[in-house]
Amino acid sequence: MVEAVPRRTLLRTVAIAVALAAACAGVLPAGHARAATGTVPQDFNGDGYGDLAVAAPNATVNGKAKAGYVAVLYGSANGLRGTAKKVYTQASAGIPGTVEAGDRFGSDLVTADLDGDGYTDLQVSADDELWEQGGVVREGSRTVLWGGPGGFTSGKVRPAVGDGRYQSGSGTVTGDFNGDGHQDLLDNGRVEYGPFGRDGVPAGSTGVQLVDGDIQLVKVVAGDVDGDGITDVVTLAQSFDDDDEGNRGEHLNFLRGSRDGLRPLVVLKDAQGEKIRPGHTLAIGDVNGDHRGDIVMGYGGLRFIYGTANGPADSVAPRTITQDTPGVPGADEAGDVFGHDLAVGDVNGDGYGDVLAGDPFEDLGAVRQAGAFVVVPGGPGGPTGAGSRLFGQDSADVPGTVEKDDRFGENVHLVDGNGDGRAEPVVAAVGEDSYAGGVWVFRSGSAGVTAKGSFAFGARTLGTVASGAWLGDRFPR
Repeated sequence: MVEAVPRRTLLRTVAIAVALAAACAGVLPAGHARAATGTVPQDFNGDGYGDLAVAAPNATVNGKAKAGYVAVLYGSANGLRGTAKKVYTQASAGIPGTVEAGDRFGSDLVTADLDGDGYTDLQVSADDELWEQGGVVREGSRTVLWGGPGGFTSGKVRPAVGDGRYQSGSGTVTGDFNGDGHQDLLDNGRVEYGPFGRDGVPAGSTGVQLVDGDIQLVKVVAGDVDGDGITDVVTLAQSFDDDDEGNRGEHLNFLRGSRDGLRPLVVLKDAQGEKIRPGHTLAIGDVNGDHRGDIVMGYGGLRFIYGTANGPADSVAPRTITQDTPGVPGADEAGDVFGHDLAVGDVNGDGYGDVLAGDPFEDLGAVRQAGAFVVVPGGPGGPTGAGSRLFGQDSADVPGTVEKDDRFGENVHLVDGNGDGRAEPVVAAVGEDSYAGGVWVFRSGSAGVTAKGSFAFGARTLGTVASGAWLGDRFPR
């Protein structure tokens, strides 16, 4: 049950075949809620193939430490390629702003067709950038890079907005929260309704409460939990003090999307009236094939709250998946943090969302914290663990060498780079080469994820400064 709290894209339609393939994969055209399976289309240049954006917020640019950049690999009939790449900084042609030390351009990334022209746009946060408004110095900016036939050729700086209780970028997600057919931004406690003008101004905006009371916001995710075609929001909140019921720790809130926008939050409780205790990570995707988004919780194991027509179910599914679950490779060991990061999408085209679970602190043999990720298949009753596969840098056909503290799998992502309706895993090892970072792209087919044909890229491929860049620290949400 839920307890009310007082109120205080999108793939460009290139051809009918592309549209049908997208629909089969759970990818919906602009104006619909985010696909239930979890596969998020990101087509920046409108060619019908998904593109990849990845940030290196601590990278040195033009001699400025921690200035940051965003790299884009463009999709094709052959998938993502290291040769079809572009690096964007605040010194790039058409991109506003100035390269400054410590700005951390790429602190957060979100994608949506904000201006409604059929091309996916990318909002890039620079959480530490200082700017002045009305004589007051503020911290944090957002730059929208407008998608188009040639990719990103122009942008607009938008000062950070929202409630000061929410750290810039921590509460930023996209979706159609009022069902009007335009993509909206939920940014740090403020909904900005699309379409956006090229001046960066939304059609309208309103404030929303993301947490109940004086509680820290930890995570925000968006998806269509009740299957009504309008995007809903789930927030993860953390309290360090006892609440009115003597509880402390983390809990979940649900904000239902409606024709009037996001409704007031409700605290998710189970059938006994107890707050549902989540993990530290969240994702939404349809893992049981009922066309409703399910809440996936991670960090040491995977748990699920299934979506219903009334919103999230009033109980956590009884099955918790760990590395001790039959069918899941590895062993459940202290400190592994299985599910450190999550992504949900259909990797084999069977209509069920599959879960990518990062396992960055996994020891591989005698090598500590080398890292791995696990693909956990979805199915009619939700994931069971059966058929799961683990990939690390010691797996056959995976490029690279197992090294201490690489933390391969720290961040995970999904992109349909070849337009076949199957999502391909993209995995970061932020600790690679003393925190230069690196990114691995895998392939998917009817049998699921494969390392054959996988490739890795880093500073050498991109032509950027490697030292301490943290490449892979952020993928889009």
